[in-house]
Amino acid sequence: MQIGDRVRLMKGTEEGIVVKMLDKSLVEVEIEDGFAIPVLESELVVVSSDESTAFDTQKYESQKPTKQKTVYEQPNQLKGFHLAIIPLNDHLNSIYFLNPSKEDILIMANEINGKNEEKTILSEKIFAEKFSKITERNMDHLNTWAPLSFTILTENSKWSIPMRPEKITVKIKAKHFQKDKTDIPYLNKKGYLIPLNQSSKESVEPEKIDIDKLKDSFFKGKEESESYKNIGKSNNQIPEIDLHIETIDPYYENLPKEDILKIQLSKFEEKLNEAFMAGLDEIIFIHGVGNGVLKNNIHKQLSQHDNIQFFKDTHKEKFGYGATLVKIK
Repeated sequence: MQIGDRVRLMKGTEEGIVVKMLDKSLVEVEIEDGFAIPVLESELVVVSSDESTAFDTQKYESQKPTKQKTVYEQPNQLKGFHLAIIPLNDHLNSIYFLNPSKEDILIMANEINGKNEEKTILSEKIFAEKFSKITERNMDHLNTWAPLSFTILTENSKWSIPMRPEKITVKIKAKHFQKDKTDIPYLNKKGYLIPLNQSSKESVEPEKIDIDKLKDSFFKGKEESESYKNIGKSNNQIPEIDLHIETIDPYYENLPKEDILKIQLSKFEEKLNEAFMAGLDEIIFIHGVGNGVLKNNIHKQLSQHDNIQFFKDTHKEKFGYGATLVKIK
């Protein structure tokens, strides 16, 4: 059983489409009225394509790779990747990624928040001329829909130089719903099409790191440490990274405690990795005393690093037990 197969419940009359594999024995099926339900594979049967011919019902092409033409291929075939938005009811919409190309692709779909941070919501293979369901969104909250980014890698079937991954970012807006609904290729449903070739595109290049600039960044900038306000850079200085949340995110006041901790630990990991790349011998993290949760998490992570020679409390006269010196191998 594959994503895209049309199935029927053995203990009922409902039919639907497999849209997600939940685990080894459980799949998510989108039934005719637009609701997705989890069902055991053992309780489903795949509807044969011959059945639609025999009983004059709608045809449906599964997402299994095939050399035959898809029954939804049209003379004016789609060119380039598209999003399809299918209304399930007056409020809920399903969002699909359509791959009309002749190549299989690997795709990673992310949501982007207001801090330009990305969260992966889908990572899978989409066969040539097939589709995959990305997510569902409520039309009542259209203005707050997070932008989506898609990193796409085309699979090579021959010996050749691989293309760089392509990254496409799109923000779904009210203007995308101003046209009448149209027949969506491959899905046999009516909805709205968004061509991704009109969205923000970029080729994903390997990140180039300037080691000298990276090293210099530890010794300047008020946001990193108050201790360098009036001191010039010297070989004896040890960079200090302030992990107090107010120095990282000025809009922290309404954040839950667990989110604050995640932000602080993310900053710690970022600066520690930069210290490795910059070839620093030592670095100081100012985490404060508080209830000790941040310090304990930092010390736990440091103890698991092979590149750390040792770490210890430092500057007790200034920070008490609120700062840790890290000695890098």
